[in-house]
Amino acid sequence: MALPDKLLEDALLRKAIYTGVILIIGACVISQVLMQFGGGIRDEPMDLSSHLPADSLGQAEDAVIFENGLPPFISSGGLFYPEKAVFDIGLALGGLLTILLSADLFLRTKSGLKASGGSLWRQGANVGQLVTGIIIGGSLVMLTRNPFNVALVAHIFYAMNIFYGSFIWGAFIAISRAGLDSELKSVGGYPLSTVRWGLVLAGFASFQAMMILLAYNFIYESAFFEWALTFAGEAQVLTIIPILSSVVADEEE
Repeated sequence: MALPDKLLEDALLRKAIYTGVILIIGACVISQVLMQFGGGIRDEPMDLSSHLPADSLGQAEDAVIFENGLPPFISSGGLFYPEKAVFDIGLALGGLLTILLSADLFLRTKSGLKASGGSLWRQGANVGQLVTGIIIGGSLVMLTRNPFNVALVAHIFYAMNIFYGSFIWGAFIAISRAGLDSELKSVGGYPLSTVRWGLVLAGFASFQAMMILLAYNFIYESAFFEWALTFAGEAQVLTIIPILSSVVADEEE
């Protein structure tokens, strides 16, 4: 049984992309604002060191003791209501749309590579894009089910899947579609492949800075780079739009 060339029509996929980005970014920002102004238990000291495995206490204990209340990490918006409702709905639905997007992009790229005689290297990267997208989407859903004040280790596991996955997913897209999108430009006229690799590097650099700063207990600075990583990842999603724009333009002509 042959696989279809795509799951959604171009106009519908475009709406799904915008909806997914708005859901994820919107949920992160709105839940963060509600958390910051919520007061009460959010501003009280929180010690989560008892959630860590005994053999990791010496290394990570300081990073999970918040003497001044919840830090501005994105996940802090997923602990208490009402912001938790916004966080859970936005990230869960956004995660499901991420899986759908990855599957549709896989089929489109597979079809394009087959028609153009794409190398095994690019075909393998396309499979990597699909697998990574599914992991990211599933982890976004599971993150809402495991807030870090209840299940710290599980939360860190799913968060790391998302962090690593965001720039690895972008790299797989850049590799698999380099030939197919070689003539496409992004906003500002920059080559689409160049923008994709720039976002991959921005995400990787943000992740490294986040982890290094967290290791030295620079909580607020670390949170800044977590937000930078998130925006880089969502910007990577938007680099799929020019693919659809070119298709629509061809059909209109």
